[in-house]
Amino acid sequence: MTSNSKQNLWLTVVAIVILAGIAWVSLRTTGEPSDDQQAPANDAKSASVLSPSLFTDEKTRAAYQVAKDIPEVLEQLPCFCGCMMNMGHKNNLFCFKDQHGSACDICQDIALDARKLHDQGLPIAQIQENIRAKYARYQP
Repeated sequence: MTSNSKQNLWLTVVAIVILAGIAWVSLRTTGEPSDDQQAPANDAKSASVLSPSLFTDEKTRAAYQVAKDIPEVLEQLPCFCGCMMNMGHKNNLFCFKDQHGSACDICQDIALDARKLHDQGLPIAQIQENIRAKYARYQP
């Protein structure tokens, strides 16, 4: 092998190693956002809730605001209006991701009661217990 071919071979190997390193770094960094790129969990959850400003009714607006403010609480509460069985909702927070919550007093009342209990400092287990005790009778 001539010295020129050896030099070309080494240049090719070095280029491949550099390109592989660049590909590895770019794939590794695009897979997961860095800490400064990640939105807090509540921001992501509340972003999927409809804006309270879309509604003119004061109670409806307040319930949607609760969903924006404490989505981590509503996501741990069942809804007893039947939407979990009939509409595929997974919890009370889902009621405020669409307009369902605007037409359902039970959904709104659960959210508003959850806010009061949360503001009193009750742990989620007690909030769940209180909500079940008050609303389970409405479940179809």
